[in-house]
Amino acid sequence: MAREEDRPRLLRVPGLTAEIALAIVVRDGKVLVARRADDRHLGGTWEFPGGKVEPGEEPDDAARRELFEETGLAAGELEPLIVFVHDYPDRRLRFHAFVARQATGEPRSEWTFMPSSDLGQLEMPDANRAILRALRWRLG
Repeated sequence: MAREEDRPRLLRVPGLTAEIALAIVVRDGKVLVARRADDRHLGGTWEFPGGKVEPGEEPDDAARRELFEETGLAAGELEPLIVFVHDYPDRRLRFHAFVARQATGEPRSEWTFMPSSDLGQLEMPDANRAILRALRWRLG
């Protein structure tokens, strides 16, 4: 375990509402996504597995936890993809996106694997644009 002084430190961002960690599962050129429930924030849009980083939790640990809680999949090694801040009209979020190529298990029924080339055609939250660009670069 890294000593506290050796751990990376995040820059302070004024007005930050929450830290969000995402685990983007990639299998055979396909990416795991689900449609958000209509009664949730940004309802009806497509999303990657993820959620809030809890106090004292590292973003990669949060991505693993959220992946398991939401999909039932267990992540192996996570590859950092991108960290960025996005401003929605009602909140400012910092996103930590990771690629999970070795997630084990089968996802719950609301989750589906889509070809990575089709992701740009899905209606997704605005913040996902940066993630999609980084993912296209990573996956080629």
